[in-house]
Amino acid sequence: PAPAAPATTSAEGTQPARQRGRFAGMSLQQLQEKYREVVGRPTGSSNASYLQWKIREAEAGRINVGPRPEREVKVREDGKRVIPLSFDAEALDALDKAWRDAGLPSRTRFFMRAVHRELTAMGATQAAEHFAPKTEE
Repeated sequence: PAPAAPATTSAEGTQPARQRGRFAGMSLQQLQEKYREVVGRPTGSSNASYLQWKIREAEAGRINVGPRPEREVKVREDGKRVIPLSFDAEALDALDKAWRDAGLPSRTRFFMRAVHRELTAMGATQAAEHFAPKTEE
């Protein structure tokens, strides 16, 4: 039998490119550790090229480093928290027409019912209880 041909990476038969530079030979775990050290927060990325780029960007001062700032929690006077939801204008118009046509009193009531139904369907009955329709419905 003839000896096996060397591994190639393209139709032209070129050899695999050798890694160069300071990241050459670093494992994914080592890159994630370097990211944490330089960027100042953990990462869930397993993309070596992305991690290398982000480390370089942080070192060059082109990205914010350190822990991500917490979002401001908006609380109404009645103690309820406000959450952001973004919808395409056309989709929101269609949604608003649908809940109004169904006789619901508000968009909030629609979302409460929808969340209750979905949590119940998922088997998350304890969470669903928080969204159960009020007795006046």
